[in-house]
Amino acid sequence: MNSVNDLDDITDGDEQRTRALRRILDHLARSNNPLLREMATAVKDGQLTLRQAATSDTYGSELAAPFQTFWTAYQEMTPEERDNLAPRT
Repeated sequence: MNSVNDLDDITDGDEQRTRALRRILDHLARSNNPLLREMATAVKDGQLTLRQAATSDTYGSELAAPFQTFWTAYQEMTPEERDNLAPRT
């Protein structure tokens, strides 16, 4: 599976989510973290799928740490604050 199909699969074909995921990868490709830059570039270039990156020993923990920070903050939000995170169509 190539990286484009992987992103579409992860987002269940939702174009907004796919675009958001690509923006995140673009952001990570400019990150101060060299491992995240390497991973994002490899995913964008089709050398690695996002699923492979997330489950790899090399990149998995680098991806998990910021997600855990987000998830902790998300769980503390009110339903209204969570709704405000969702993009408006």
